[in-house]
Amino acid sequence: MDVVFYIPGVILLVTAVLNLPAMRGAWRDPLMAASISVLLIGALVCMLSAPPTIGVVNDLTGIANFSAPLVYSGMSALSACYLVLMIAWRGGEPGRVARASRLVVCVYGLVIVGIVTLFALADVPVERTRDLDTYYARTPYMREMILLYLVAHTAATAALAGMCLAWLRKVRDLTRTGLTLIFVGVLFDLSYQIAKYLAIGARWGGLDWDFLSTSLSPPLVAVAGVAVAAGFALPRVGPSTADNFRAWRRYRLLRPLWLELRDLRTPVADTHWWDLPVVRLVQQEITILDGVLVCSPYLDNEVRRAVALDHAEIVAEAAMLAAARVHVSVGPDAELPSEVGRLLSVAQPHLMVQLARALSSSPVVAEVRQRAARQRTARQKARRAHDDHDHDRDQERNRDRDQERNRDRVHDRDRDHVHDHDYDHDRDRT
Repeated sequence: MDVVFYIPGVILLVTAVLNLPAMRGAWRDPLMAASISVLLIGALVCMLSAPPTIGVVNDLTGIANFSAPLVYSGMSALSACYLVLMIAWRGGEPGRVARASRLVVCVYGLVIVGIVTLFALADVPVERTRDLDTYYARTPYMREMILLYLVAHTAATAALAGMCLAWLRKVRDLTRTGLTLIFVGVLFDLSYQIAKYLAIGARWGGLDWDFLSTSLSPPLVAVAGVAVAAGFALPRVGPSTADNFRAWRRYRLLRPLWLELRDLRTPVADTHWWDLPVVRLVQQEITILDGVLVCSPYLDNEVRRAVALDHAEIVAEAAMLAAARVHVSVGPDAELPSEVGRLLSVAQPHLMVQLARALSSSPVVAEVRQRAARQRTARQKARRAHDDHDHDRDQERNRDRDQERNRDRVHDRDRDHVHDHDYDHDRDRT
């Protein structure tokens, strides 16, 4: 049962963290900051409301039921945030918006002060982590604290519902979707409050309807918190989230094309795990276009025409690119085609995706790539054979030169020996 509190808290916290990158440079935007704040405060309240967390907080403070004013104050602060955010969201004359926001903050600030004061006056020695509302429903001061929280929460919920209904017919698109989510959350919240009121009223009448407070109300308020927070966040973070989702999808679809060309140029910038999909996509497309530029001199239009006779044009372009990529790997000595082709598909986003798909899945493209690889291997073997022949010829020439040099040295040595012998003979005669 405790997961009813933790799961919404984790959802709200993860949503807030995922949207923090969108806050770069936008912290001064009150609506954006307020939307993220609602998510963070909602996550904190959900986790603080869980019975295990309540027990830990009580133990850490050494005060029985200390979590009660903490959770009720957090819920009241969250109600105030909802109203302030809705007022700012609707807009209007700045002075009027500011006055309305200050009024809400002041009223709910007093509610929080009242909650803390009444708890300090109440005598609640028995720790209750799950049924505090009903267990202390008739305890002096604690009764008033519970009612103060519920009435303030009901007032905020009713005001929020009224503003949603009044504005719902005037907006479209994501704003309308967000308002719809808020209204759905308000309905769940009202159901939660009704369950609380009935359980407490039953205690006053001597009945035991505690299950309404302990079993039924937690999932209702959890769904309400997630729906309302999502409704507020959607119009602010929805567009950027949608952009990143589309970028992530395109990034995946272009991956075969990127893998084909990524080794041809130095990466534009290092990619980090925290980079948003839109950033990754930009870097990926730059790498692809740079790779196409490197392959451009080796795009053989004859390859494209031969494939296009029996297959789609996009498959023909993919085959031409695959063959060019193989020839680029040969190096500067690669043979240039007699007629250079053009990749028209890279100029159109949807055709670029089809090009990537053809590169990875078309058997025709695979066959052309293998044929180009065989041609490359044959040329490399021929070049090595030619180089080996030239090397052998150079070695033979060097051997002939060394032999001739040795013959000259022998001839010079013999001539010097004859000259010395003649000189000695003449000297003896003399």
